Amino acid sequence: MIDPGSPVADVVLPAFARDAHLVAAEAILRRLAAAFPSAGLGITGSLATGTHRAGSDIDLVMADESFRRDIQFATVSEGIPTAVVCLRPHFDADRERRWMLASGGEVRVVSMVRSAFVARDPNGVMGEMQRTVARLDRERLERRDELAAIRRDEGLALIRALHGGTPAGDEHLQMQLFTAIVDGWFLLHGLAMETRQASERMLDTIAAHDRPLYDLLRRATPLTHAALAPLLRAFDHVFAPVPGAG
Repeated sequence: MIDPGSPVADVVLPAFARDAHLVAAEAILRRLAAAFPSAGLGITGSLATGTHRAGSDIDLVMADESFRRDIQFATVSEGIPTAVVCLRPHFDADRERRWMLASGGEVRVVSMVRSAFVARDPNGVMGEMQRTVARLDRERLERRDELAAIRRDEGLALIRALHGGTPAGDEHLQMQLFTAIVDGWFLLHGLAMETRQASERMLDTIAAHDRPLYDLLRRATPLTHAALAPLLRAFDHVFAPVPGAG
């Protein structure tokens, strides 16, 4: 529990109109800063961009040297549900690189740090974490052709599994194939799903740049037995048919 009588610490808030969400965020941020005076504190999610609505939650990230492991806890601030992700302040760069390069950049922790509005950072830990993410983002862009080839190979393995005795309607394998196709397309076009919101709008992004692929992916959802044919066509559309792959 955070002592409500703890001394108040200064925090910086996003520069948009003050509303109930900002008031609630400020209240919990000050309490966290009083309890963890050396912690880096950030606002993430819709509140960081000013796109929140009346029913939105508050999402915060906190990094401090005293944490032994990464955890998340839920609370309520001024009547608004609030989630706080607590992180060790130094990324394991190799681990984060493997996660992000393997997942299309949409690792939740990486995305939260990347998009965080830094509300307080007395020791510079949030800033250093954001610089690490920026380096990983540059590496992903520089290696996009190599990573797209990896996605293609992953997709081919999934296609062989779907045709090699695994039921064609296996939704788990189809979802992996769907993900490989989408991430391969983003890589080949030099685009990124850098935030949770961008990931949620991925089909809108594809529709704006590649309507035939969008139509195939829409036909492939929901993922059922009938979804396999448009998924295979979408794979060929993104990666081009591979001789002898069938």
